[in-house]
Amino acid sequence: MIQLHGPIVALLTPFDASGKIEWQAFKAYLSSLYHWGVRTVISNGTTGEFPSMTIRERRLVVEFVRQNFAGTIINNVSGTCVGDVRKLIAGTKDCADCILLLPPYYYSACRDEGLSRFFVDALSGATLPAMLYHFPQHTGNHLGIDLVTTLLDQGLSIVGIKDSSGDIDNAQLYRSNFPECAVFLGNDEKVFEALQKGLSGSVTGAANPMPELLIAMQTEYRLSASKAQSMQRCLDVWNRFRNDSGYFEIPLVKAAMGARIDSFPVHVRPPLTPVPVEVIDRTRKVIYNCLNDFNLLN
Repeated sequence: MIQLHGPIVALLTPFDASGKIEWQAFKAYLSSLYHWGVRTVISNGTTGEFPSMTIRERRLVVEFVRQNFAGTIINNVSGTCVGDVRKLIAGTKDCADCILLLPPYYYSACRDEGLSRFFVDALSGATLPAMLYHFPQHTGNHLGIDLVTTLLDQGLSIVGIKDSSGDIDNAQLYRSNFPECAVFLGNDEKVFEALQKGLSGSVTGAANPMPELLIAMQTEYRLSASKAQSMQRCLDVWNRFRNDSGYFEIPLVKAAMGARIDSFPVHVRPPLTPVPVEVIDRTRKVIYNCLNDFNLLN
């Protein structure tokens, strides 16, 4: 059985100006993450812009990540069509260690019976363990305790839950009701609190430019909670900048990556738009300052 450990980094997908995947930049990026200490990643996730990618591209991405990253790979296989999800699972089995699946989206506020049928039809027979992905702000569907209980009773191999709702109390409900599952919180403002509450750790897309901070926070928490809390305050400088910027997170993070990796492409696929040129230097300066403050803590 796979053992999932945080923090988990949700990968970006580098694109060139024409919208094609920039494989050379992708390779350098994966190498950098591993060098910085990242050992678990999510490919084709929300931060990776999966809704704007074809099934074939998503297969190519997970294959490429497997070839160029030596750690644990969780591949997002989410879709609204069971057939598409099963195709993505089939293309994942030799490349990833675990799969990640959202409830279906577009049709919101679905009954648990329908959501259960979707998950069972999609995951039955899968050879890889699965993580459930709770993101009601995007799917319009809630992964409630009763639904998760039903899925576990069906014998599906569910080993974890990624809770990106931002509600740490909800994540705690998962932890208390399903102690056999690893529960990860997708909220960079509550990394320290997630550790305090006994969750398995955090999943981050925004901290791509400085994952060392989250890695150190999880390590230091066991040794010095006050030092880990100081690291959270350091991360919060970047959190506040993102929240106050008025720009969407993914293009901001792509712009920020240039602070660590020369010429990292800032391009995004529609409907996202890149941050303006005049914002890029300001974004990278925030990353430089956060890293400097982090280094002073070590």
